[in-house]
Amino acid sequence: MKNQSKRKPRIRNRIHNCRKAINLSQKEAAFLMGMDHSQISKWERGEKEPGIYNAIGLAVVTRRTVEDVFLDYRQEWQEKIGERMKLLGPKRQNTNVLR
Repeated sequence: MKNQSKRKPRIRNRIHNCRKAINLSQKEAAFLMGMDHSQISKWERGEKEPGIYNAIGLAVVTRRTVEDVFLDYRQEWQEKIGERMKLLGPKRQNTNVLR
């Protein structure tokens, strides 16, 4: 996946910045989420990405929406789906999938 290498630095920076914006340490954020701080460290270093359950938890802890924290994913999906919609033909291109 070519977009993953571009996405990881932005995602990890967004996780870090959202956490720092409310003055939470990795240990504090991890405590609130009920996990070891090494997990958050791995997300911020780009070694791993949180699953949907932890993404929601991270958004709640940082007082953001999931989309605020992981905004890059939305753009990536819009582009991917936009390209694939073209393959479905003219009838489908006018649907409102990409709001």
